[in-house]
Amino acid sequence: MPDLIGPKTLYLGFCGLIDSDSVARLAGAFNQAVNDQFDAVHLTFTSHGGSASEGVFLYYHIRGLPIHTTIHNSGMVASVATTIYAAAERRTACKDAIFQIHPVQVQAAGAHSSVRSTLDMALAEEARIDGILSERTAIPPEILSDRRSLDIFFTSEKALEYGLVHEIGPFSLPAGNQVFHL
Repeated sequence: MPDLIGPKTLYLGFCGLIDSDSVARLAGAFNQAVNDQFDAVHLTFTSHGGSASEGVFLYYHIRGLPIHTTIHNSGMVASVATTIYAAAERRTACKDAIFQIHPVQVQAAGAHSSVRSTLDMALAEEARIDGILSERTAIPPEILSDRRSLDIFFTSEKALEYGLVHEIGPFSLPAGNQVFHL
């Protein structure tokens, strides 16, 4: 049997909203990579975002796994998807990639939810996301503050300047590998 050259890497693709179903698929794929003793996961990723709480869960899940993770912005990473993107040890983006951060949007938890509890939930989610982005990037504090009231878009070059992206370039699947779309 020939020896493997280099790390054993699982290649994944994801394009979609961040919700409980998609997060379960993504977390499950990462879990399977750990269980199958892969050395690394490379995720080519585009998402307009979705549920803040689901995205924060996936961020911490990825960060807690003993596997090297690369995430590549292959189009647009927006909203809570930016938080998930920040989980990777190595973050790359295509040259025309776009990033977006904006105020957290929440829906009342039920018919009897108060305006105050909905506001408190939104503020708590914003604080968690700001903390993660502050810890993992060099996005200026004034930009993080502005995103609480404005939609902020930036290019891959600006994301590189902010430390959100480590390298700009195309995703290229190495010959002889497979990619699985979730």
